[in-house]
Amino acid sequence: MAGKQFSDLTPQQQGIVLALLPLVLAAVVYYEMLMPLGEKANALKTQWATLHAQNLRGRALESQRADLVKRIAEANKQLSTLEQIVPDTPAEDQFVKMVYGTAALSSVHVRSFIEQPPLRQAYDTEMPFGLHLDGTYFAILDFFNRLESSARIVNVSDLTLGPPVGTGGKGVYKIGPQETVGANCTLTTFYNSPPPPPVKKPPGAPRR
Repeated sequence: MAGKQFSDLTPQQQGIVLALLPLVLAAVVYYEMLMPLGEKANALKTQWATLHAQNLRGRALESQRADLVKRIAEANKQLSTLEQIVPDTPAEDQFVKMVYGTAALSSVHVRSFIEQPPLRQAYDTEMPFGLHLDGTYFAILDFFNRLESSARIVNVSDLTLGPPVGTGGKGVYKIGPQETVGANCTLTTFYNSPPPPPVKKPPGAPRR
């Protein structure tokens, strides 16, 4: 039996069909066009939210990275300062130049500057030098004040004062009228020397 044409329907049936037609078209448009667009819009919103959260985390990490870089720079600066105060090597030449330079600035004469045997401690090594110098009292006082302000740690011990003697490490030398005081002392500086690693006992060695 062939299907009925729209013209074969009764006026009442035609009215029902015409009334339902917009609903059918709306449903078709919704399911075929609007629903996919809505799903795509939701997916884009979710993607945007994910990217936004990642961006916020990235900003936080960038801020943390900048703070970390700043702290590393400060730590390197402190390390550099500490390396000047207590270097990792003896740096004897630099220390000797520093002492002679300080003496020149203070207008005192270093007559002898003799290295003595180093003394190893737990975490550093003491490096003592026997020093004899002469000059005016205030010049010698200025010399020791300058040593106190130097970048490297310098301890002064066994200090004795007296008249200049005219002899010392440089042999016999002439005493000038401005040189009224002679000084003998020990200057001690330091450098890092970590303790040696513990000696490993061979297997089976008796314990003490």
